[in-house]
Amino acid sequence: MAKKETPDPFKEFMQMFDPANLSKAFDPMAMMEKFGVSTGNVDPQDTIQKAKGQFDAMAKANEAAAQSYRDLMEKQMKIFQDLTTEAVAQAKSGTPQDVSANYQQAVKRALEIMTEMSEAARSANDQAYDAIMDQVDAAMKELKS
Repeated sequence: MAKKETPDPFKEFMQMFDPANLSKAFDPMAMMEKFGVSTGNVDPQDTIQKAKGQFDAMAKANEAAAQSYRDLMEKQMKIFQDLTTEAVAQAKSGTPQDVSANYQQAVKRALEIMTEMSEAARSANDQAYDAIMDQVDAAMKELKS
């Protein structure tokens, strides 16, 4: 009997990090319109060509970030599976009350560990963002001078 594939509850969420979807968010013309910037004499194609290396680097960085989030979720699922599988294995020799209590404890601990991982990732992301914002501020000052 073939093993039934379980649906991935995070698939739709992870599509947000797909490079094709991310590139739509960074369309220069759409960005200019969104921010109310008149293109005037600016040739968007010329701008894109001149900044192609930076756009490519950004796309690669975004793909790496997306892969990092996919990896985090895979590790979280492994933690959950490992702890609950161990609780089930130990349950074979216990009373029904012990089985239920052990399984509940395994689920609780797995979720605690998974939350700790998420918080650590969020903290690292916040620190990286803060560091980059210093560069954005410096770039803004350069543009104004």
